[in-house]
Amino acid sequence: MWILVSKQLIIMLIIALIGFCVSKAFKFEKREQQCVSKLLMYFINPCLIISRFNIPYDSQKIKSLGLSIIIAIVLHLLMICLSLLLIRSKNPQEQDLDKLDRIATVFTNCGFIGIPLINGVLGEQGVFYLLGYLVVFNVFLWTFGYVMVGQKMQLKKIITNPNIIAVVIGLFLFVLPFQLPDIFAKPLSHIGAMNTATAMLLLGMLFATFKLNNNETAPDPDRDASDKVSSEPSLKRIIFRIAKLNIIRLIIMIPLSLAVVFASFKIFNNFQDIRTICYVLYICSLTPVAMSVSSFAVLFNKDQSYSGLLVMSTSTLCIITLPLAIAIAEKVF
Repeated sequence: MWILVSKQLIIMLIIALIGFCVSKAFKFEKREQQCVSKLLMYFINPCLIISRFNIPYDSQKIKSLGLSIIIAIVLHLLMICLSLLLIRSKNPQEQDLDKLDRIATVFTNCGFIGIPLINGVLGEQGVFYLLGYLVVFNVFLWTFGYVMVGQKMQLKKIITNPNIIAVVIGLFLFVLPFQLPDIFAKPLSHIGAMNTATAMLLLGMLFATFKLNNNETAPDPDRDASDKVSSEPSLKRIIFRIAKLNIIRLIIMIPLSLAVVFASFKIFNNFQDIRTICYVLYICSLTPVAMSVSSFAVLFNKDQSYSGLLVMSTSTLCIITLPLAIAIAEKVF
């Protein structure tokens, strides 16, 4: 399977490069990024999710989906513990970056990268079980993620999330004694099929418009230059932090995630599609830092440049680490 994962990642990389070149050629900016991002999040992804539920009802699949949710909760709790244990800065100036590092450790790009990758490697069945991870991701994002950046939990954000709404609609359709007629099912399927290309084009656009110094905090004219230097982490420290985060997210998580899914495989080996479920959740937990981390940085006035570097670096390095992780899993399973 690691060969299939490698091929799919290369295909996705080529599409991202096309997005990068087009973005550079036409000078796309933040406005175009937001348009594509909203189209993907609020329209294409929900259509893909609903279309994946448009299959004949199977009580065993519902049980297996429930199991995927339980395992996903365990994985998220594990990543939260890891983030709180390994990310602790003594320097007060870096403690604000700790918040971004912690949510970057916990929240993976299971949507923009996970969905197209798993769809290409494991097909519709894989995406069906990925929905369990997606639900847990969104619940923890708007609870733990919100608290971590200094905000109160927002139940409304969970309930009104388009992906959660799509899962609820999909489950309703799944338990019906009939499937959607083709006149409705085909448009959903065709729109959902745009997920891979759109997600990778967006990633290419983000790479093309990324700027290192993009914080919009206005300089304080009364602030002494020496104070400014002392209050901001040095470039050496920033590189160290990014390297550390990449090691935690892409390397340390490999044996930890593998231990969780392998234990689940042994304990629940009588469940339908248990091997597929384990591979899906394993891949989801090892994808790069979620783009939501950059969104939170913008929304709550955190370091946008730093959050962008976390997303970009892990997205690049996962081309190496993810196939390696799958190769290790194949040996274990």
